[in-house]
Amino acid sequence: MSSAMSFAQTGQLSPISNGMDASYHGTDLSGNSCCSSSSASASASPELTQSAASLSSMENWEMALDSHHGSSGHGHGHHYELSWDPDSDDNMLPLPKMEPLDDDDFCMDHIKEAPANALPNSDGSMLDQPKAKRPRGRPRKHPIAPPVLANKITKGRSKTGCLTCRKRKKKCDEAKPRCMNCEKNAVVCEGYPEKQIWKSGRERAEEERLKSHSLPSITMQPLFHGLETVEDRIFWKHYNEHLSTVLTVEGEHKNAFKDMMVPIAVKHQGLMHSILSLASKHIDYDTPYGLNILKNNRSTSAHKLHERSLYHHDQARQKFYEDVEVSDAMNPQDKLRVSARYGQMLCFLLEALAEGNPRGEHRLHLSAYKSLISSSPPEDSAFFSFIAEFFQYHIFADELIHSVSTLHHRAIPNDANYTPAIYPPRLIGVADGLLEYLPQITMIRNTIRHNIVTQVDPVVDYVSLYRAAEIDAAIKDWTPHWPQGDHRDRVGLLYKHMMWIYLVRTVYPPSPSAPLPPTKSSDLRLSPLSNANHSRSAVPGVTTPPMSASPSCTSSPKLEGSDYGMGSVPLLSTTSSLRAESPPPSRKPLQHDPRVTVAVEESLGIMKSFKPSDPCQTLLLLPCFIIGTACFTPTHRDRVRAAVKTVKGYTGLRNADRALEVLEHVWQLMESGDWAAVWDWPRIAQGLGLDFIPA
Repeated sequence: MSSAMSFAQTGQLSPISNGMDASYHGTDLSGNSCCSSSSASASASPELTQSAASLSSMENWEMALDSHHGSSGHGHGHHYELSWDPDSDDNMLPLPKMEPLDDDDFCMDHIKEAPANALPNSDGSMLDQPKAKRPRGRPRKHPIAPPVLANKITKGRSKTGCLTCRKRKKKCDEAKPRCMNCEKNAVVCEGYPEKQIWKSGRERAEEERLKSHSLPSITMQPLFHGLETVEDRIFWKHYNEHLSTVLTVEGEHKNAFKDMMVPIAVKHQGLMHSILSLASKHIDYDTPYGLNILKNNRSTSAHKLHERSLYHHDQARQKFYEDVEVSDAMNPQDKLRVSARYGQMLCFLLEALAEGNPRGEHRLHLSAYKSLISSSPPEDSAFFSFIAEFFQYHIFADELIHSVSTLHHRAIPNDANYTPAIYPPRLIGVADGLLEYLPQITMIRNTIRHNIVTQVDPVVDYVSLYRAAEIDAAIKDWTPHWPQGDHRDRVGLLYKHMMWIYLVRTVYPPSPSAPLPPTKSSDLRLSPLSNANHSRSAVPGVTTPPMSASPSCTSSPKLEGSDYGMGSVPLLSTTSSLRAESPPPSRKPLQHDPRVTVAVEESLGIMKSFKPSDPCQTLLLLPCFIIGTACFTPTHRDRVRAAVKTVKGYTGLRNADRALEVLEHVWQLMESGDWAAVWDWPRIAQGLGLDFIPA
């Protein structure tokens, strides 16, 4: 079939343009046969060579027609007649539309042949991959993914490089912790982005839904400085609801620990830390109260509470010392700072009582108060009365044990008797002047102790007796003045008995007895005081009123040991152990006064009248301690022991344990009949290493 017929039937310009396997046989101008196959053009890309191939086909076709006409004229083949009218519209051949090119210098030589479907071989050569046939039937809803070769090379940018290289658009070697590319270029490596965990669309949608419904996070700032954690709020609640209540006897309506201390603590960080430190030291986590705190606050633990307690302890002292350093430049009219300083010293003193500190650290704060109260007293009169009464009460009580500091006579300093005007009174014995006689009795006791050690005769001289008679008259004339129905009225009567018992037990020390004949089995070690008594056995060693004489012939105890000085407890023994026929030691001293037993019995009756929850329990430790030193019967000791434990249970102050510890040793010495040591019970406390305030 001729080319014209082929174009008329197929609508293609030439077999080359449609890429079919049709061939054209003819002769070229030289008379040689030629074969035009589409295989030569099959390798070219149809999309890139469409227009150029069409134009070339037209030119070749015209040349072929001319060749046929020429051959027919010479009679070398069949005669073909073609009528061609170039002016006829029907015989017009459609010309291909030429698309404009963007580049004027476009050339066909620039067009490269598209690579066939091939895959890289292991040696680098390319392997032809046969074209996958379309499977028969309806396509799958979930088509099977085509197999991916293991040696497929991933192209594209890496998203695991460091942030710096990604910003600089540099290749990152992804070294950890900093990439070497940043190190080499001396730039700061910002590290690597956090790995994102892949999540399904359902999970991401759920997160978005939760974000849309969740509230934004906010930070709640503390209302007061220092109240920042759960532990701080526990300490704050304990102070306001429990500790401040047990430290006062006036009830909630007149609680100075809240009404006066808290407003200052809100404005002064040092006092706030001191209050929280005091509250933390007061809580005992082994008691039901402490266990209940841990049970109701599961977000914390005893270890965390202890760590927070140490933090407030350190911060309180740091703030206190900072105020002391700027005291010279401090404005005298700065009432807040002065009041906060007194409040902190008060908290430090109470910490020593709450912990039951036996090392005498409380005395540092008492000394600081004495030096500061005369130079910079608080300007607020109500706060001044509260601070002065509290400190003065403990100054008086501190002399009971602190009096045994040296071998020599120790007089009470004048500042111990200084009592400022206090109104309204809260405690007993300070504003009304009763406890002012306590250091005076202690001074008489120091004089007697000094005479015993130095072997002065008489031990109780006329001056001491005369002063004791004056104190006795003042105690009997003292009357408490409290509102009707106030329980402190009964506590005042208890304090009167306490002062009288302390005075009587002071001016009646145990007298030495006549020496016993030596025996072969004797193993008696006597102190210089005992040897002196042997040399002057005919002379009585104590000048006392007539009622002190005793017809008893029972041997009295002797002081044992060569050192009767500070820091030593005299080792005591009785001479009754020298002879087998001797009766057991008496449980009452030789100069026992029955009136002391009556006073002890009445005092214990008053103690029993107070309920365990009575606020007056705060004032009962001091009389329990002094009265307990005069309990010669087991029944009285048991009642005092129970009273001390009740005070401890109400106040939670562990110095009550120290007081009971001293009393237990005194009672043991009573059982052995060692009355010289029983009389000098302050030295027993000192020998045990217990320097505390029994109040």
